[in-house]
Amino acid sequence: MSIFGIIGMVTFLIGMAIFLFGKQFILLRAFFGDRSMFYQLFWGTIIAIIGLAIMYFAGVFH
Repeated sequence: MSIFGIIGMVTFLIGMAIFLFGKQFILLRAFFGDRSMFYQLFWGTIIAIIGLAIMYFAGVFH
């Protein structure tokens, strides 16, 4: 796996952590300013999609 594949995987995992655990972890809530759950789900999804795109273009799925 290339360095871009690893960066994509880390980005994807961060996005999924925000998506799945955003309401439970105090640091994530502090980072997002204690916004609504929809806001955290939205940004978690966007970051996860960016991670998947990086992995796709790095050739991880080929």
